[in-house]
Amino acid sequence: MTILWRRAFRYSQTYFLLVGAGLGYLTLLVFTGFKPISFLIGGVIAVTMVVGWFWQFRRAQVPTTGNVLDRDLFLTRLDAIATKAIKAGNSPEWREAYQWAEASHGAATQIAARDPMLMPDLVETLVTVEALTDQVASGYEALTQVQTDTYRSLTQQHLSESRDRLRDTHNQLQQLRDQVVLSQLTQEASADNGSLPSRLQVLIDANKTALHPPEEPPS
Repeated sequence: MTILWRRAFRYSQTYFLLVGAGLGYLTLLVFTGFKPISFLIGGVIAVTMVVGWFWQFRRAQVPTTGNVLDRDLFLTRLDAIATKAIKAGNSPEWREAYQWAEASHGAATQIAARDPMLMPDLVETLVTVEALTDQVASGYEALTQVQTDTYRSLTQQHLSESRDRLRDTHNQLQQLRDQVVLSQLTQEASADNGSLPSRLQVLIDANKTALHPPEEPPS
């Protein structure tokens, strides 16, 4: 069982705890004159506090159900996917892909908050975002395993296509979010909101096609 370190450090309480434990340990040593027993007792107390906090973020199993509009759930899933890319070197390109997925979720939740009727479509969109992110991470992992030039080229091609699709999804969700926000200010933008369900469906269909491309007919 492993600890979701990235998740733990999203909370300001984590930093307060680490600083507090360190200062408390140091204070104890100063007031006791740096006696050996103080090092032992203070160390046990500090470590117990820190371990107790981080243990809350242990990963038993990534949930397969739930509302992906929930930020904590979605990021937990992303962190599980990220282990593939981390094993492959955690490149800057992967971190950028992760940020696209994270920002896509942020845009989707903002849209849902302003227009709850779109929640089913937004949930489906985020499911494809998660799948695309997993496809990107798997691509980086595969690059560390494929040896021949031909198959490395094919792997890189599939990886680039997945990254492009994830980036385009991020950009489109950002635009849709901005449109919904602007609709509260202008009647013209509000009238355009009627096209949101169809635009989301087009986005979902494009992502599904990228995830499951149609088979080419035999030559």
